Amino acid sequence: MRFRYNVALATIIFSSFMTSTAIAGVPVQWSVDVHEPIYNLPRVADGVVYFDSAQSKGPNVFAAKNGKILWRFTTGGAILMPITVGHGQVWVASDVGSTHYLRAIEAKTGKLIWDYTRHEPPECMCSHLTHYEHHLLFAQTDGHSLYAFYPVGNIPNRRLWVFAGDGAKLTAPVVIDHTVIFGSADHSVYGLSDKTGKIRWQQKTGYGFVAQPAVWKHEVIIGNSGGTVHAYSTTTGATLWSFTTSGPINTAARTWHDRVFIASGAGDRGIYALSAKAGKQLWYTRMADYTAYAPLIAKHTLVVASRDGNLLGLAAKTGKVLWRSALHGIPKSQPVLWQGNAVLKVNDHKIMAFNAQSGRMVWTYQSKNVVTGPVPKDDSVYVGTSGGTLIAIGH
Repeated sequence: MRFRYNVALATIIFSSFMTSTAIAGVPVQWSVDVHEPIYNLPRVADGVVYFDSAQSKGPNVFAAKNGKILWRFTTGGAILMPITVGHGQVWVASDVGSTHYLRAIEAKTGKLIWDYTRHEPPECMCSHLTHYEHHLLFAQTDGHSLYAFYPVGNIPNRRLWVFAGDGAKLTAPVVIDHTVIFGSADHSVYGLSDKTGKIRWQQKTGYGFVAQPAVWKHEVIIGNSGGTVHAYSTTTGATLWSFTTSGPINTAARTWHDRVFIASGAGDRGIYALSAKAGKQLWYTRMADYTAYAPLIAKHTLVVASRDGNLLGLAAKTGKVLWRSALHGIPKSQPVLWQGNAVLKVNDHKIMAFNAQSGRMVWTYQSKNVVTGPVPKDDSVYVGTSGGTLIAIGH
C-alpha cells in the first residue's frame, strides 16, 4: 500500500497552553512538537497550516488558530520540496525507490484524490519547486523540465503537457495572457501556450536566467546573470526595452505602480528603480554589500536585506536611505511583510521583525535549533525548526 491515513498521531504533543506566552520577548501563540526536523517552509491556507518533516514522508496538517492536529498523510517516500496548497487540494511530490509520485490530496480530509506516477528516470517529480497558478499546477524535474497539470477534480494522471527543453535549468514560471513564461540557463526566455505547452515565442540573450520573471500589465520583466534586465511583450515576445546594470541579477524584479525595482549582485551591489514602461533609470542606490533577496515593498518603502548584516529602508520614489538597522548576522531568507513589519531569518537560528517604516526592531525569536524562513498569514507568523517544533508567533 502506497499511503497511510492516520488521525491519531500519538507522537505529536499539542501545546495550546502556550498561548500568549512570551519567549525572549516574542509573543508565542502556540507550539507543536512533532519530534522530527522541519526544514521546508510551512504552507498556510484557509486557516490551516501544512508542513512536512524530514522523517514523516508526508504533510502534517494543523489548525492555524491553535495548533490542533487535523490529519496526516504518509507517502512512504522522501519529500524533497515544499508542498503546494490551492483550490481545496494539497499537492505532494515524493520518491519511493525508483518510482516518482505527484499526489493530489483533499485539503479538508487528507484523502487521496489522484496521483501521477513515473518509473523512468530522470523524471523525478520531487527535486524542485512546484507551484499553483491560474488553475495550472507546475512541477519541475531537477529544474530541467516543466510539467503542467490541470489539478481540479478527481481525474488521475491529468498531465496536460511537458516542456523538456535542452537540459538547461529553468526558472519558476509565471502565467499571463494564456502564456507560461520562464527563463532558462540556456540564455533564453520562453513563452509557451498554457493549453498545449508549445513554444509561442523565444528570446535568446547572452546570459542565463535564475530568477522568476515579474509581470507589469502586459510586460514580462526578467534579469539575467550578465546584469541585463529585459522586458518583453507577454503575448508576442517582442522586445520592449532592456537595461544593463554592473552586476548579475539573481533575484526577481519587484513592480510598484509604474516602476520596477532591480537588485544587482556582486560587483554592483545596488538597487535600481526603472520606468516599467520604458526601462529608463529613475534612481540608483549603492549599498555596502549586495542582497541575495528581492526588495520588500511596504507602502512607500523598500526594505532590503544586505549581506553586510544590515536591513535598509529606502524611499521608493527617490531611493534615499530612510533607516538602517543592524541584524548582527547574515540574512538567510526573503524578508516578508506582516502587520507592517519586515520579518526575516538571520543566521540559522533567529527570526527578527522590524517596523518597515522606521526600522525599529519589534521582536526577535532565538532558537537553539535551525529555523525555517518565516511564513506570515493573518495574525500569525509560522516557523518550523530542525528540533521538530512548529511555532505560531503573533499578538
